[in-house]
Amino acid sequence: MSHFSLLAGTRNIEQSMPFALYRFSICLGTGLGYLFATLSGAGIAIAADAWGKNPNSMAPFGAVLGFAAFACLMYKLRPYWLHYIKVPQLLLLAEQALGKPIPGGKAQLDYAKQQVHASFPSTSGLFDLDRHIRRALADIPAPPAWLAPLLDHPQVGKYARIALGRFAALDHQTLLAGHFHSGHGNPWRTAATALAVHDRHFGSLLRYRTYATLFEWLGFAAAFPLLAVGFQMLTEGFPVPLGVWIYVFAAVFSWALKAAFFEPIAEAALLGVFFPLAEQGVTPEQETALARRSAVFREILDRAGQGRLIEAQSAAGTP
Repeated sequence: MSHFSLLAGTRNIEQSMPFALYRFSICLGTGLGYLFATLSGAGIAIAADAWGKNPNSMAPFGAVLGFAAFACLMYKLRPYWLHYIKVPQLLLLAEQALGKPIPGGKAQLDYAKQQVHASFPSTSGLFDLDRHIRRALADIPAPPAWLAPLLDHPQVGKYARIALGRFAALDHQTLLAGHFHSGHGNPWRTAATALAVHDRHFGSLLRYRTYATLFEWLGFAAAFPLLAVGFQMLTEGFPVPLGVWIYVFAAVFSWALKAAFFEPIAEAALLGVFFPLAEQGVTPEQETALARRSAVFREILDRAGQGRLIEAQSAAGTP
């Protein structure tokens, strides 16, 4: 039975606490990376203009460059973040849902990474699958009835559909976890099935995704003022006032807490809804209908080796 419970999600994260702490250390290190890159950029800018009348005036410019440079680096590292941070935790959550024992301590980290590598030997291959899932989720949502008047509006409808698609795409990790829960060897096949399940139960999953997203951002909002006050206290003696950067750093470290704890708890709660729905399965007719609506879904079926079958069913007039 589908059940969305943040408390149950928290318990699941507690069972995989070694990996949760590992993820937290990486997120904290990322936050520190933003901090040091920003301060280094400001310092380099001051040093470069040391002979000027007011070298400190270049500090904000250097800080922005340092922050932006580190942000670009993190953007480039997204495939590795997915492969080594996010997906191993999804695997652990899926195995807990199946009732499988998972090791503790450092062995848990090694186990999760080995299992993920067995399913996805290539980091780029996993990222490509994830990208297709996100595109398909943004492409296929069948809007609930209560949104129909808004989507039919001539001016607002286009942007509302884009927003709905992007919000639906937030479920991409949930669908990736479905691969480990299914036990199937072909991740493109499990992605297609998971997308069909998501489409079939879109209204319910949209509601629970809303709850999960609110939980994540409420956690961020709770951490932000506390961290902002902390940064203000830490930087009182700085020779150069940090100004707005105090709030930027507070936001960065609030994101670190959100990414390390609030997002996994919300994801675990969502999996408590999605896995029982996935166990109900979907029919070939539902996948055929979905393939007619979404070119991205047809591409996923092609990668799964079933594109021609769906085309034949569609040509034969299968509903």
